[in-house]
Amino acid sequence: MRKRTGIGIVLATALLAALGYAVGRLGHPLALPASERLPSASLTHGTLDAQFFGTTTSLFRDGDHAVMVDSLLTRPGLGKVLFGTVAPDPALVRRILAQAQVERVDLLLVSHSHYDHVLDAPAVARATGTTTVGSPSTREVALGGGIPDAHIRVASGGEQLDTGAFHVTVFRSLHSPGDRVPGTITWPLSFPAKVKDYKEGGTFAFLIAHRGLSILVHPSANFVPGMYRGVHADAVFLATGGLGAQPDDFARAYWHEVVEATGAKLVVPIHWDDLLRPLDQPLLPLRRFMDDIPKGMAKIEPLAKQDGVAIRTMPVIVPVDIATAVRNLQEQ
Repeated sequence: MRKRTGIGIVLATALLAALGYAVGRLGHPLALPASERLPSASLTHGTLDAQFFGTTTSLFRDGDHAVMVDSLLTRPGLGKVLFGTVAPDPALVRRILAQAQVERVDLLLVSHSHYDHVLDAPAVARATGTTTVGSPSTREVALGGGIPDAHIRVASGGEQLDTGAFHVTVFRSLHSPGDRVPGTITWPLSFPAKVKDYKEGGTFAFLIAHRGLSILVHPSANFVPGMYRGVHADAVFLATGGLGAQPDDFARAYWHEVVEATGAKLVVPIHWDDLLRPLDQPLLPLRRFMDDIPKGMAKIEPLAKQDGVAIRTMPVIVPVDIATAVRNLQEQ
């Protein structure tokens, strides 16, 4: 009897240890501090507003024109991502756009063609009439979603795009190290599809200039050395996903090449939240088996303090007067 009790204790201890490990790996770290969040504001015609939809999906508009970066609104769950197929949910996309009061988008800039950046591009294009801009792989996703070629612009880097008061410069960049789905998409991608079908296809970053204000959206945590030489940005929407797994030297070089090189005084982290959770739930950092977001943030926070750069997160969907936020920081 005593022997059986001992075995039971050992098994129970092992089970508790396994559960603890699972919670640590599958659970979420603490959310990023709300006190460091940019304040929301009412949409005001003529001001430059920014809206964040999680991951890297961001919208910039002034009441007359709008520019969107990436398009993940459907956010399929863990089971579909790991074991099944993913597809846009056009009705959900329309509901989220309506909630955000988005009726028209002039340019949809796609950073690369992994599903978490491009999944809803066709649905957004149909709902807003936008022109989709991205790699040849992004073109195949758009074509597979029924978007006509006339509403697609293939980019290679260096393009200059204008709509209203917006001027966009396209930069060729690199995907974060450890790309799990490299390669190119060579046929119109129909839905549903496996995550592995959404191949990277080349990575871009975008400088969005609007009436004297420049916002750099850098959606993947890597860089081409010297890519922003001579480029000024007031704010950087900076991908932080993947930094936790990189050496400190890489994080320092990344900060130097993207933030320090552009002289930005505001950094807005993007690609930090759990993209497997729907947008009607609060944003939480990626689960630890996907990335260690607190560790990645700990690599850049001392660099920001050293350079006098403010790190602020965005609220979800609701607008932020990004021009005023930048101006207030510059005056401090």
